[in-house]
Amino acid sequence: MSGHNHCQLTGVIASLEKVAVTPAGVPRQRFWLEHRSRQVEDGQPREVRARIAIVLVGGNASLIQGQGLREGQSVTVTGFLCQAGYKGEARDRLQLIAETLEPH
Repeated sequence: MSGHNHCQLTGVIASLEKVAVTPAGVPRQRFWLEHRSRQVEDGQPREVRARIAIVLVGGNASLIQGQGLREGQSVTVTGFLCQAGYKGEARDRLQLIAETLEPH
């Protein structure tokens, strides 16, 4: 299976969750990113707002602390989109698995 799945978003860290460890022993940290921008839709300007869960997995889970990031800070995140879970409402929610995280 092949396909393109790459996403880059800028925004503000709205809330940070504590680092959790999966049953397999992999560290994961989730935070919520609030994005605001102006885009062009059908030739007309549009204000866009979005809130999405960003997940840092494995070695990337230390990026928040390592860079001294905190709530309210602007960042750029790149990564890929996936389902937030496989049961219930989580199947219909997206989250971004971060590959890079850069503060502004």
